[in-house]
Amino acid sequence: MSQVFAELELATREQYDHGDLPKWLADPVLQVACNPTDYEDKEYLVEILLDQVREYDVYAEAGCCKWAYDHEDIARTLRWLEEGQE
Repeated sequence: MSQVFAELELATREQYDHGDLPKWLADPVLQVACNPTDYEDKEYLVEILLDQVREYDVYAEAGCCKWAYDHEDIARTLRWLEEGQE
């Protein structure tokens, strides 16, 4: 199993504990990170999610240029991960 899931858990906890990642967003990301067998066929999306969590910024949409990821980006990737999971 790829290290991406462990890295996602670590990055999420770091952003939640020391950054601005809200609990309502951290919880579903941790659900992905802690269940790698459920998402192993979508590892490319988990890698995208990891980048988004690492570069998360509440004010990513502020100003003229988007230079980080916001809650909408992460929520969209989570939806893509959940497609077909039922």
